[in-house]
Amino acid sequence: MMLAVLASFAQEESRSMSENNKWSIKKKFERGEVMINTTCFCGYDKNEYGDLVVNRKEAEIVRLLFDLYLMNIGCSRLSDLLNYFGVKTMTGSEWEGGTIGGMLSNEKYKGDFHLQKYYTPPMRRNVTRRNRGEVQSYYISENHEPIVSPELWGQVQEMREYRKKERNIGQDGTKKFQNRYPLSGKLICPFCGKTLRRRQVYNKKIQWLCSAYIKKGKKACRGIRIDDAALVGLNITEQTVVEEVVQNGK
Repeated sequence: MMLAVLASFAQEESRSMSENNKWSIKKKFERGEVMINTTCFCGYDKNEYGDLVVNRKEAEIVRLLFDLYLMNIGCSRLSDLLNYFGVKTMTGSEWEGGTIGGMLSNEKYKGDFHLQKYYTPPMRRNVTRRNRGEVQSYYISENHEPIVSPELWGQVQEMREYRKKERNIGQDGTKKFQNRYPLSGKLICPFCGKTLRRRQVYNKKIQWLCSAYIKKGKKACRGIRIDDAALVGLNITEQTVVEEVVQNGK
């Protein structure tokens, strides 16, 4: 009985701390105070006041990516190029096309800051989702020194949208991927953030596996796999980070 009471108390204390942290973060957003970990963010450092300042050496990589993308070099080819020349990411790993795609769409490189683009749903401490109006977000223009001009940033967004439409339209003018699986692109690996892909494995069993693990093995991600049968009946309509839990000792 005492253990149950202590566990309940600890759970309530954790929930209270979480709510207090969310309130504190919300107030910072309302005051226009940015929160970002620059150790994993290419192009910027923080000064003693917590403001973003351009890292001149890293900024050269950012500008190069924006310029080359407008020369019709896609994200996968750009990642291959950086890896070929031995350029490492901020975490010391190899570049991925998805990482570069995220950089090219990041408004911070034109000097703006969109606060709370992602949020943590209630009672889901380790899950983040794209904010589509569920919680208040804040957009700050001209917050810090830009690395690329707003005009160049806008041109890249137009190019990304054009390439996206081009990929989805076949030569006959019809949309590609009309028969894609409903969960394609919606399941996210909790370890590396990549999407899961549907694959037929041993004994013709269908599973969803981390795309980074499929492509590069354990050196890229420890991997996660989910039986397709376990997903039947789940109403997943947006990108969702998969949680790995132990049930019945498995």
